[in-house]
Amino acid sequence: MPRTRASLLALTLAALTATSAFAQDDRAAAFDKLFEQLDSERLNPATPEAAKAEVARLRALVPPGDRRRELLYESTECFQSPEDVRAALAYAQQGLAASKALGDAEVEARFQLCEASVQEMLGQVQAALPLYTRGIELARRSEHPALVGDGLVLRGNTYSYIGRHAEALMDFMAAQRLYDGAHQAERSEGNLQNIAVAYRRMGESQKAREYLERSREIAKKHEDWPSLAVVAVQMGFLYQDLGRADLALPQFEEAVRIARLRLDTSLLSGTQLGLASAQVELGRYAQALSTLQAAKAGYASTGDQGDAGMVAVIEARARAGLGQTQQALALYATAEKILQSDQNDRYLEMMYPHRAALYERTGNATAALADYKRYLALREKRLAARAEQRTLMLRQQTDAAQRDFENQRLRTEKSMREQDVQALLKARRWQRIAIALGVALIAVLGLIVGRQIVRTRRLRVLASTDELTGVANRRRIELIGADAVAQSRADDRPLCVIAFDIDGFKAINDAHGHLIGDQVIARVAETCQHTLRQFDEIGRMGGEEFVVLLPDTTIDAARQVAERLRANVEALNFRDIAPALKVTISVGVTALAPRDAGLADLVARADQALYQAKAAGRNCVRTT
Repeated sequence: MPRTRASLLALTLAALTATSAFAQDDRAAAFDKLFEQLDSERLNPATPEAAKAEVARLRALVPPGDRRRELLYESTECFQSPEDVRAALAYAQQGLAASKALGDAEVEARFQLCEASVQEMLGQVQAALPLYTRGIELARRSEHPALVGDGLVLRGNTYSYIGRHAEALMDFMAAQRLYDGAHQAERSEGNLQNIAVAYRRMGESQKAREYLERSREIAKKHEDWPSLAVVAVQMGFLYQDLGRADLALPQFEEAVRIARLRLDTSLLSGTQLGLASAQVELGRYAQALSTLQAAKAGYASTGDQGDAGMVAVIEARARAGLGQTQQALALYATAEKILQSDQNDRYLEMMYPHRAALYERTGNATAALADYKRYLALREKRLAARAEQRTLMLRQQTDAAQRDFENQRLRTEKSMREQDVQALLKARRWQRIAIALGVALIAVLGLIVGRQIVRTRRLRVLASTDELTGVANRRRIELIGADAVAQSRADDRPLCVIAFDIDGFKAINDAHGHLIGDQVIARVAETCQHTLRQFDEIGRMGGEEFVVLLPDTTIDAARQVAERLRANVEALNFRDIAPALKVTISVGVTALAPRDAGLADLVARADQALYQAKAAGRNCVRTT
């Protein structure tokens, strides 16, 4: 009997152990499922309270003693809207230290990204950027594509905030590719807002509107209230960028309404900030101050200082509008210090004209002039960056098209291979014959197509290139010039034109013959082309006459380019064809003016300056 009792006890303990193990496994599986839903945003709680309840449910599912899942839960908690930002920073840093000790790259990446986002809330934008980069690298090391995409989105938003829109767009587009590859539809849809904001800040209003409208439809479908609020805010800023504060106001009011009913207090403050900016634009200064007070109270309740610079700018404008000059100037000084610390040129450019106008009203012309100069310098920097960003955008679109083409080609090849295998199983002999005939046909077609492509390219080059010099011919330079004039006016950028011809060219022909004359023209064209920048254009108008287009170039800079052209031609050595021959050019320079109807007006004015150079004794530069 004792042995029987012992056996029964052993069986009972074994059964309890097995039951406990199964329960542990079930709990871990339930945790993993809920964590994945929250992390991928497939679970979309209707209210902040519901979101907190889901996070609490995740905590309850952590298996006892499972340190990794406990840290995953804590990383989710880390990204919740904080009630105290400094406490949130300490929480993130503690989690980071624990994940390092655990040696888990994925968990460490999550806490690193969380720490970076909290640093940004504290106004430490420049400190946050390298933290985001480290978090992205950790996510790559953990081979978690969607988490890499999350890091790119977070860093891209920071780049966009401080005006580095090209880098922001690169991050957003890279994240979009990762999300699509990982089949993360919710993340991909949410990223549309980020792409829209980048386009808006780059001045691409139509593209921004398209992405925002797509994002709004998706958010309505899923009742995604945070996204609906963000879209409304961004629509408001888009209308403000277009100078339509009257259309921006209802967008911000809608965002505030959604935030009050559906979102956390911390998210309400951002919508109120946008509303206050529209009220200031419409001259509703007292209303703006009241709205700002509510926003500041929300920010203060969490310790969020990420928008402190913009809060100060908007309040300064409102107080200036109410005649509270000294308070406004003090707020502008505070805003300037914050924005300079963040290297936020975009908001500084917005601020300086308003402060300059206030200085003018108080009779401080010196300070006003200094602010206008700062504004113009930042505007010039932004316009130059916009050109770079548009170039990057076009490059990305080209790369995307090439990737799509390559993916389609690979899919087609895979499908063909599968069909070939099936056909080979049915009839090996006939399949070999068909493959041989197909290869031969492809080779013949490839040869024909290749020859046609070469011929087409050759004809295109001949149609647009001067045969003697290799530079653009008259027709080509006129087409390029028309585009340059239109682009210059669209972007409010300078454009200059140089006209030059070879001095005494008829005498060169008479003394040395037309063959030597042709070589002189060719060498002058080659020297000038090597002197110019990559994006400058030179074309032969006929005979020994040439025109040069200088986009994004002021008249002073164009005069320096013209002088370099003149000096480099004068330095040419023709001893190999005519030992005593010296060649010079006379140059005329002009700049695009509002009265110009098109390129022909610029060329005519440059020709006038060229004639002045001839009259002044040749081998010189004149401007008009």
